[in-house]
Formats: sequence, C-alpha cells, structure tokens
Amino acid sequence: MRRGAWATRFGIYFAAIGSAFGLGSLWRFPYIVSENGGGAFVIVYFFLMLILGIPLLIGELLIGKFTRRSLMAAQKQLVAQSQVKQDPSKRTILIRLMPYIATLALLCALAILGYYSVVSGWVLFFLAKFLAAPFVAAPHDFVTLSLSELHASSALQATLAIAHIVVVGVIVAKGVEEGIERWVGLIMPVFVGILSVLVLKSLSTNSSIEALRYFMYPDFSKLTIKSLGAAVGQLCFTLSIGFGPMITFGSYLRDDSLVPETGFRVAVFDALTAIIAGLLIFPLVFMGSSETHVHGPGLLFATVPQFLLSIDSGMIFGIFFFLCLYLAALGASIAILETIVANICENTRLTRGRASLLAVSAGVFATFIPSLSVHALELTDLVVVNGIVPIIALLLCFVVNRELNEKAKRDEFFAMGNAGSPILYSHWRFLMKWFVPPLMIAALALQAFAFFHW
Repeated sequence: MRRGAWATRFGIYFAAIGSAFGLGSLWRFPYIVSENGGGAFVIVYFFLMLILGIPLLIGELLIGKFTRRSLMAAQKQLVAQSQVKQDPSKRTILIRLMPYIATLALLCALAILGYYSVVSGWVLFFLAKFLAAPFVAAPHDFVTLSLSELHASSALQATLAIAHIVVVGVIVAKGVEEGIERWVGLIMPVFVGILSVLVLKSLSTNSSIEALRYFMYPDFSKLTIKSLGAAVGQLCFTLSIGFGPMITFGSYLRDDSLVPETGFRVAVFDALTAIIAGLLIFPLVFMGSSETHVHGPGLLFATVPQFLLSIDSGMIFGIFFFLCLYLAALGASIAILETIVANICENTRLTRGRASLLAVSAGVFATFIPSLSVHALELTDLVVVNGIVPIIALLLCFVVNRELNEKAKRDEFFAMGNAGSPILYSHWRFLMKWFVPPLMIAALALQAFAFFHW
C-alpha cells in the first residue's frame, strides 16, 4: 500500500485543527468547564496543557514519524526492534503489553467515533430545524422543543449518527491528499469566518460581563475531586491523545516537518479554540439563566437555540452556527476515522476503499449504545474519555521514554536550529519522565475514587 503523506506542511495543521476544533472544544469543553467551577478549572486545564498535554502530543507524533506507521503497526515495529536489541525472554512487561495497548487504543477510537457521531447527529438535527423553521407557523416552539424530542427517540439519534459516519467515510476513502487535506483545508477558512461573526455577536449581549467573570475569574473552592481527571480527559480528547490520531498524523509528516514545532503549534491552536468556545458559548448560556443551570451535555443545545431565536436575524445566525458546528464535527470525525482506516490498511491487504467500508460498518455498531439515551452517552464518555484513554496515554508515555531511540528524539529537537533547542529538549524529557506519569496516575486515582463513590 502506498504510504499517505501531507502534500503541504499545512496539511497536518489543518487536520489537527479540525480534530481539535470539533465538538471537543465547542461542545464538550464548555460543559466540562461548567461542571468544574468555571475559571478555576480553566486555569488548571491550561496549566496541564503546558506540562502534560504538549509533552504527550509531541511524544505520540514522534512515534508516528519515527516508525512511519499508525498505532498498531508502529507498536509491532517497536517490539521487533526491541527483540533485536535483547533476548526475547528478557523483554520488559511494557514490550509484552504493547500489542494489547494498540488494540485497546483502536477500540477506544471506535467507541469515541460512535458517541461523537451521535452528538454530530444532534448538530445535524438542529441545523435541519433551523433550515425548516421559516416555513412553520410557530418557529420558536418548533426549535426549542427539539432537544427533548431528539432525546426521546433512540432510532432518530442512531439514524442521524449513521448518516454522519457515512459522510465521513466517503471523505476518508479518498485518502490523505485527495480527501482529508483537501476537505479540511476547504472547511477551515469558512469555519473561522463564521465563528468570528458569532463570537462578536455573543460578546455584544448584556450577559457577557457575567459570563466572562465566570469563565476567567478563578474560584478554586469550586473545584472538586473529579476536576483533575476531567481536565486530563478533556486534554486527551481534544488533542486526540491516547487513541491513535496523532500517531497516524505523525506518520504522515514530511521529513522536513519537525515534531516539536508541530506539537507546540497544534496545542496553541487547541488552546485558542478552547478560549473561543468559552467566549462564544458562555455569554449565550448566561442569557436569562443563572449559573446553576449551566451543566450537562445538553448545555449548548438547550441554550444556544433559544438565544438565536431571541435576536434579530436569529434564524440566519442559527443556520450558520449549526453549519459551523457541523463542519467542526466533520473535521474531528475525519481524524478519528482516518486513524481506524490507516490501522486496518497497514495490518491487512484491504484497499483504502474497503478498509473505509469496514471502519464505517464498525462505527455504525459503535453508535448503538450512546444513541440509547443521554445517560448512556455520558457513561460512555466518562468510562472511555476520562478513564481508558488516559491510561493508554500513560502507557504510551512509557513507550516514548523507554523504546524510542534517544538520539533520534534529541536530534528532532536540535534540528530546530535555535539556541533554545537543547533547553526545550531537556525540559520535554524531564516532564515526560518525572511530571507526566505522576500527574496521570493521580488524575486516574481521583477519577476512580469519585466514580466508585458517586
């Protein structure tokens, strides 16, 4: 199979932005912030991005670039290299676990694609509602009653999710150059333009001061025992760490693309998307509602439509907002499905088209549980995103530390050619060895304690 590659240096950024600027930022980040005390959680989140998110992101991109393989094939290659270096009978537990780590990560990617597609289906549903609203007698009731109508029908949610997966499958089947890079490259300029208008509109509301205070002013007494785990889970989800996309994208990097620069820029884009999401969503949430009403996966869908219907040209803004949100969801779904397809192609003799069909079929099955109810979706999110994915990210951290060639890692930093390169390398190596593992273990322990005492 011919190896895919980004046609331009910007390809990886377009794909990573699409992955980060999807529902992870615009849908999940605001409601996770609202469940964990607002501004205090935001500070914790951005601090963890610096000392945990960026190092892990660079590590997974390094695995992809050095092996030129997606996750499962990369793990096989690292195991083979380890066998050459030492007696197979003396292999470490980590080496023995690596095939299972890769398989579990791929299953997590499939589970995330399933529940992500359900939420993407919600977006499609509201987009259709706003498109149809001008032609009904009572458009306000027609739109605002939609959330309960949608949640009451598992069949409708599953149908919309399947439609979304099919669209994504068609794009991914075209490959990296013709499919992902082209489509996400077309999406991003439109996306940024729509969001810019909507953010300005949101900040012009009377509730913007109260919302900005909630979003940016830290009250650490509002943090809970779950907050550290929630921040780590959100980082893994929005940076696509722990379930394969960044390893796959790293394997497509051009030789002249340096991983540290790429990882840092992707993280900066992600941080900006999180800030934009807060500026966009929270003023709308605080319109005519108190802080106590700000919670849950339905946060965006229960509040934003009401606001849009209350302003001049709200129907038009509603169409653009949900179109924007769906384009974001499409970009992120492309990243996840591409990970699954790349792994299938590299471990079988299937063509990309047939691998895409197989991945789409598996994705359809993965939508069934989260489409049953909001509670099933929340449970999937809690177990997979806040539980299993951080465990995989932690294990991959150990893989980067112990199994990747030390000279190759160092050379990747030094190739940046500036005076600060040695310092950046030593800081990254120190964080990966001494900060990331203890923080991940602490977050997982607190998350488990909160889960079993819930």
